[in-house]
Amino acid sequence: MAGIKKKNDFFWVSFSDLMTTMFFVMLVLFVLTVVYLKIEQAKTEAELGDLKRIVQLKEQFKPLEDDGQFHYLPICKKFVAKELMGQEIFEPEKTEILPDFIKPTVEIGKKLESFLNDLQQQNPDFSYLLVIEGNMANSWDRKFNKNSAYGFKTSYERALAVYSLWLKNGIDFRKKNVEVLISGSGFHGLCREPVEENNKRFSIQIIPKVSNNI
Repeated sequence: MAGIKKKNDFFWVSFSDLMTTMFFVMLVLFVLTVVYLKIEQAKTEAELGDLKRIVQLKEQFKPLEDDGQFHYLPICKKFVAKELMGQEIFEPEKTEILPDFIKPTVEIGKKLESFLNDLQQQNPDFSYLLVIEGNMANSWDRKFNKNSAYGFKTSYERALAVYSLWLKNGIDFRKKNVEVLISGSGFHGLCREPVEENNKRFSIQIIPKVSNNI
C-alpha cells in the first residue's frame, strides 16, 4: 500500500508540474498574441490614417483641376495642357518640339513645378510620382495599329523631349521629393479624346504616396 501511495503522490506532483508548465505556456502565448494583435492594430490604424490623408489630399489638387491652363480627365486622373490639345507641337514624324510651342510648354512645366512645391510644403512626409505620358493621334484613315511599336517609341521620345526641355529651363522636379516617370502610350491608352486630332498631346499624372524620401 505504501508503494501505491508513493506512486500516487509522484503522479500528482508530476501532474501539478505539468499543469503549471502548461499554464505558463498558455500565459506566454496569450501575451504574445495580445502583443501581436496590438502591433497589427497599430499598423492597420496607421494605414487607414494614411489612406484618409491621401483622400484628403485630393482636395489639394483642386487648384490644378480648376486652373484655366489644364484640362482634367477625372476617369484617368490626368491633366492635359489645353493650349496644346490638337496641336502638332512636334516636327512631323519626329520628336523635336516646334519653336512656336517651346514657350507654352515651358510655362506649363513652371506651373507644375510651383504646384508640386506647394503640395510638398503642405505634406512634407509625402512623396510624389509625376508621370509624363506621350500620346499620339492616328492618321485620318487609321493606318496605324493601336499596338504599333512606332507609336509607343515615338510617344515615349516625345514625352522625354518635353521633360528634357523642362530640365534645360531649370525645371527639375527631382529637386524635391518627386520621382519622374517618362512613358508613351502611342495610339493606345485610356481617356483618349473622341476627336482623334486632340490626341496630339502629352498628359500629366501626379500620384501621391506616403514616404519620407524617394
